[in-house]
Amino acid sequence: MMTDHNNIEPEDLSSAKGPSSGRAVASDFDNTLYFMGDEEPMRAADIFGIVYFQQRGGLFGLCTGRSLVGVRDVIGPWIRPDFYILASGALVVDGEENVLYRKCLSLETAESIYNRYVPPMRAVFQANDTVYTLLEQNYLQTHIDSLDELKDAHVYGISIAAPDEKAAAEAAAEINALYGEEVTAFLNVTHVDVVPRGCSKGSGIEIVREAFSIREMYGIGDSYNDLPLLESVDHPYTLSHAPQQVQEAAEGIVRGVSELLDRI
Repeated sequence: MMTDHNNIEPEDLSSAKGPSSGRAVASDFDNTLYFMGDEEPMRAADIFGIVYFQQRGGLFGLCTGRSLVGVRDVIGPWIRPDFYILASGALVVDGEENVLYRKCLSLETAESIYNRYVPPMRAVFQANDTVYTLLEQNYLQTHIDSLDELKDAHVYGISIAAPDEKAAAEAAAEINALYGEEVTAFLNVTHVDVVPRGCSKGSGIEIVREAFSIREMYGIGDSYNDLPLLESVDHPYTLSHAPQQVQEAAEGIVRGVSELLDRI
């Protein structure tokens, strides 16, 4: 279970202690390391590549819009990340799940955004270490009857599912225009991830870089919300299925995480 030993802001990271390593890799999760619905959702080559990279002294972590439960329960015993950048940078924890950084969204703002887009869109809330839904509970989501149940929770953001990429892009732009003083909305193909202003996958990278004394950071991602990740690392990589804008932000295109690790 996540422990809150270091509930600190980025400027206080000198007090956060972690293993020192010269090199680290931060990987997006969905459609980069984990391919939901595929016969082999996590590639054996990627798993072995990560383990070998860590055995050689490198640090490997996940950089995702998901919650801690959303990745922990999927990777199981196969991968033991050295760090997690979660909820698009609103929560950063080390491999022991100690909190290195968190920034929360007011429940009032989350509720206002939810009511604006649901229905016809669907949305879930990132809070504590899980995902909450007002709809029927499903895999990796916990049902709540009312948002009042989250009044004492750490609310990191809200994720909105749109019917198509155009609708998602329009919603992201509108949220940034209407709520931009409090939040940032990131486009993730047909989803919109809304987190507290100042948080991004890139801000999470900087927190990890300082906390673990990393000299050289590699990153890999495949979607628009990975652009802050790719812009913040020393060596950005992507996959061939990534949009053109994401490919242009990368120094290399690889077939998977294992190929990137083989290059380091």
